[in-house]
Amino acid sequence: MATLTQVTPDYSTTTDTSWISSVKKFVSEAEFYRFGWAVGALAIQGCILSPVLLLIMANFGGGDWQFLVSMLCFLGVLVPVLSALPVRYIFSGFAISLILHIVMIAIDLL
Repeated sequence: MATLTQVTPDYSTTTDTSWISSVKKFVSEAEFYRFGWAVGALAIQGCILSPVLLLIMANFGGGDWQFLVSMLCFLGVLVPVLSALPVRYIFSGFAISLILHIVMIAIDLL
């Protein structure tokens, strides 16, 4: 005679659905498209953020410290790209740069 076995699902495991785990999963999947993310970050940094900040600084009187911070932010994006670091370093450098540029633009405009 055949014995019937009953398989019960394991409900003790939980899936982590926090936003941090979602970001980590996205970054790990984005590693395949590293070149595109690197080019996109450099293009936005060099063609949008830096020129806009420089124009606003020229028209509304920004300080030298803003130019220094802007160049350091650009290096913060450029160095991970040129040194072939993982995408998570490119994302974090670009996020910091974006936040600092927005803050400096707001300081000049307000």
